[in-house]
Amino acid sequence: MRSKTKFKKPPFTVDRSRYGDLAEQIAAGLRTAIETGYYKPGDVLPPVRELGEILGVSMGIAVQAVSMIREESLISPRPRVGSVVCAPDRPLWKGHVVTVIPPGVYNPSDTAVHAVLRDRLTAAGYLVTPVTVAETRPRRFDDFSLLDTVLRQQTDLVVQLHRQENITRWLSKRGLPFVRLANDDAAPPNCIGVVRRDFARALPDFAAHCREAGVKSVLQVADILRADATELLARDGIRVETLRTPRALVNGPGYDFADWATVEFTKRLAKGRGWLPDLLFFQNDHLASGALQAMGFAGLRIPEDVRVVSWANRRYGPFFFKPVTRMELDNAAVGATLADCVMEYLKGGSFPADVVVGPDYIRGETL
Repeated sequence: MRSKTKFKKPPFTVDRSRYGDLAEQIAAGLRTAIETGYYKPGDVLPPVRELGEILGVSMGIAVQAVSMIREESLISPRPRVGSVVCAPDRPLWKGHVVTVIPPGVYNPSDTAVHAVLRDRLTAAGYLVTPVTVAETRPRRFDDFSLLDTVLRQQTDLVVQLHRQENITRWLSKRGLPFVRLANDDAAPPNCIGVVRRDFARALPDFAAHCREAGVKSVLQVADILRADATELLARDGIRVETLRTPRALVNGPGYDFADWATVEFTKRLAKGRGWLPDLLFFQNDHLASGALQAMGFAGLRIPEDVRVVSWANRRYGPFFFKPVTRMELDNAAVGATLADCVMEYLKGGSFPADVVVGPDYIRGETL
């Protein structure tokens, strides 16, 4: 006999393509609904028969799922009442945030940003679930099965750190509110905010320093031109050329860049020094580390023989025996800024506009 009591329906659906784990899926969904406050202490869950009908599973599967969370002391069975949500020993989660992150091997910077974002949100009382979109082929991130399953649970906001455009399009079609940490201002449907990274933010200070130092020629060494100084320096009559790494290295591990730079600069310096510009501008800290090693072996003095400016992530820049002049990005500060914006939305319903983060220009002793 169907119960006449009105119960809150579970805020998730079941992914039936994942055969054999339906009870675990339902238990995870109920667990998240309790932890995020959808089901509050004292609420009664739907009876297992109704739960099975709502989710499209057998009553036996529903019984298994409810038994799992009962063993975790999340609910307590009461005669003639049902499964009552227990009051936890700690405060309930205020909300649930899903973060879409790249695999660490591809983007350690965003991994560092995520660590701060996760810790700040968790400390503020929010449940954070990180998810990676898997590759179906090298560099093709389009296996959304795990993300789709996670988003079947109650979700207040999705934060996209993985910058693949196809992931943005998928999230936009999914219909849930999401925010982006991105290199542009694009806000497709359902994207309620963007924190934009401006990698060129430090270029004006760099150009001013070059003018002061009388620099006449610059060689940019890069895998990806994060901050192309060509146009800005040309205004001051400074000649700029660019040396790019092989395409196969792009987005690879850091030691591959360092090895390539060591070999490339060793070969070039073996032919003489006439090709050296006034200044070498490395847009990858691993490239700088490898090239500095090669130049040291060749007996070059820095900045006396050639001046150097490098890209650097804070506390993770190129190692050298004197402070390197650099464009330094503080990923911990980026994570903190993103966390503040996310919490402003979760608490008040609005995401700050025109939020820009980027590197600072730090004057060292190599220019």
